[in-house]
Amino acid sequence: MELQWIDDFLALCQTRNFTRAAKVRCTTQSAYSRRVQRLEEWLGAPLFYRELRPVSLTPAGYEFLTRAHRLREDIFDTRRAVLSTSSHFKKTLRIYTTNTLAATFLSSWLVDNKLENYSLIVASIAGCLEALKRKHADMSLIPHFGGEETLLGFQVQEIGQDRLVLVSAAAQKRAVALANNKLNGSVMVYTPGTTYGMQIAAMLDKHRIHIQESPVCESASAEALLAQVKAGLGSAWIPEVLFRGSKVKRCPVPGFFDISYKILLIKPPQNPDAG
Repeated sequence: MELQWIDDFLALCQTRNFTRAAKVRCTTQSAYSRRVQRLEEWLGAPLFYRELRPVSLTPAGYEFLTRAHRLREDIFDTRRAVLSTSSHFKKTLRIYTTNTLAATFLSSWLVDNKLENYSLIVASIAGCLEALKRKHADMSLIPHFGGEETLLGFQVQEIGQDRLVLVSAAAQKRAVALANNKLNGSVMVYTPGTTYGMQIAAMLDKHRIHIQESPVCESASAEALLAQVKAGLGSAWIPEVLFRGSKVKRCPVPGFFDISYKILLIKPPQNPDAG
């Protein structure tokens, strides 16, 4: 199985249309269809009812969907976990967090809490929580959009708030505009299966809004997308904590385009026998 096959599958789950999914994946429809078919051949079952409009998942497709997001995250988190096994410290505080929080919020939080001699491991949200479950982490700082039960049993403390905002640079050539429930202009998106990507897709679906044109860029990294926003290459949903103070501006879109979330400090469950 190839990682791009999982991303292809998730893109079609979001768009339910082969043509739109191929545009999201920046390829031709024929090449995209062949990759989806190879995934189905590898799994040994059809994943989509192609004759329906919109395209619908088969029972096998729904079964694979329950695992696809986690499979994708596990591939990246496995590499990060392997790289983080060695340490310069004999005993150290192991902190897991996401790339965006590591680059922004975390440093001031560490100063305020007077923490030192720590190992910092960057992972996906699921990877942070899995590290806590496996006792590989002492604490995790993650963004949390709510509506999930994945935090049950953990010690949870809200330590901040932030939001995803659709932003652009003043020099962007093809400005983003919303008309007749279609978002026009140069738009950059997150890779299918990422937490940010799923939250944005859910918001657009809720309000029946479609991104009209093929995305300019697709990336799992908010930092990479922000760099391209600053260069005037397109608009993207960026965490406010990441672009605050930079020369980008919010696009002229309705308020519901902003997606708020909490920043949480997560620790392993308390031992009821302790003390």
